[in-house]
Formats: sequence, structure tokens, C-alpha cells
Amino acid sequence: MSVFRFEDVDIYYESHGEGEPLLVLNGIFMSCASWAGFVPTFSAHNRLLLLDLVDQGRSGKVTFEYTQEIQERLVIAFLDYLGLDKVNLCGISYGGEVAIRVAARHPERINKLILSNTTAYTSAWLRDIGHSWEYAMNSHDGHQFFAACIPTVYSPGFYDTREQWAHEREEMFVRMFTPEVYDAFARLTRSAEQHDERANLSRIDAETLVISAQWDFITPLPNQLDLVAGIPRASHVIIQDSGHAAMYEKPAEFTSLVLGFANSDTAKIVID
Repeated sequence: MSVFRFEDVDIYYESHGEGEPLLVLNGIFMSCASWAGFVPTFSAHNRLLLLDLVDQGRSGKVTFEYTQEIQERLVIAFLDYLGLDKVNLCGISYGGEVAIRVAARHPERINKLILSNTTAYTSAWLRDIGHSWEYAMNSHDGHQFFAACIPTVYSPGFYDTREQWAHEREEMFVRMFTPEVYDAFARLTRSAEQHDERANLSRIDAETLVISAQWDFITPLPNQLDLVAGIPRASHVIIQDSGHAAMYEKPAEFTSLVLGFANSDTAKIVID
């Protein structure tokens, strides 16, 4: 267990392997533990850095409201704490929103940027999804939380073939999630409500890969197209037959895209 102190909050992180650093920022309901199955592959040739943001996972929980600016400060403080000048940065959903902020405001700290199933701004659609999530979180009831927040994270085809798995996850939420966890989820959700980085996308100078999913109902495909249009050096790929949780639905494709992009040196490829 590794912890460092950030603005009076204990922040949990993990470091696996050696090589070019790859820092991964979690989606809103994720934590470092969400990456357990990916660690061997992601750390085979990279130093994999996993970070629980404020109010996430095993990091400290706060009692005040905040915006995603606090998470941006945390990422920079984390890099400084580890003595890292630059990293490859991969952000998933909420973590992608934070990654956009970091890359736009601290371009000198980012080598390559990978944005998966994320958005440059909180649309009315996403805002009201967040409100429905928050109503469920405020109930402190695992069944209500699951019903409101989880099914639409996945594609219909994936979900329909895993009914037993979904039921087991629901029961896990009922057993494990405490009122403190639900309140932290709610603060994280509210922290994204004013997210709007559209005017700052042009400030991102890192080579960027935008990963979309065909059946993403949380951050739909048009949101990804906005990112590609606004980031000067952005490439785009769509994972077919997958929902918002593309990393879980299509782990082989997701892993290949992230590691292939992060570790390729296109500057040395010469076409005769």
C-alpha cells in the first residue's frame, strides 16, 4: 500500500513494473482495484501508475464540495511527488475529463494522451444522467444504486449475456458500499457538473488517441467527435459492439490500443 499526502488528504496509489511511465486515471465508480486484471500486461514494458483520485477508492474522503480542478492539482502533485517530469496519461470517463484539464494546462508534463469514453464538456444529457445517479446514491441503497447507475454503462449485448454476473455485482454493492462511499460518489458526480474544456482543447499539444465505443450511452459518439475535432494532434478509433465500459467489454482491443499507442515511436517510422 502506497500513500502520499495531498492537501490534508491521504491519496492511495500503486506503481507496477519499470519503463516509460503510464499513468491511468479512473472512471467515477472505479479505483486502482479495477485494474487488477490489467496489471500484468500493462506493467510488462511500462511503469504502470494507478491513482485513486480524491473521494475515490482507498484515497481519503472529504466533507466539502469541489470541482475537477482539485483532481488536476492532485495529478500534478503526484507527478512532482514521484519526481516525474513527463508521463503518458490515460483517462477513462471521469478520469478522461481530468486528463483533458491536465494536458491543456500542463502540456509540458504529458508525453502522449489517451482519452477513453470521455467528453470535453458535461452536456444536458450527461448532467441529467448524473442527477439520476445522485438520487440513487443519496438513498444509500445498493439495489437502487445498481439499477440507476450500472446497466447503461454496458452495451445491451454484453449485459444480456451476463445476467448472473450482474446480479452478483449488485449483491456485492449491497454488502460492501457504505453511506460514506455513496456520499463520495455523489460529490465526484457533482464535481463534473460544470466540466467544460471545449475552449481549451486547442492547448493540448500531446499526440492524442481518442477511444470511443459504438454503444456508449453515457458519453455518446458525438462527444468523441468533438474531442477529435478540437485536439490538434488527435487520432480516433471506435470499438465496435461495446458500451461505455469498453475496457471490460473488449479488454484485448482496449489493451492493444492503449499500449500500442503509448509505446509506438512514430517519429522513427520512415515511409520510403
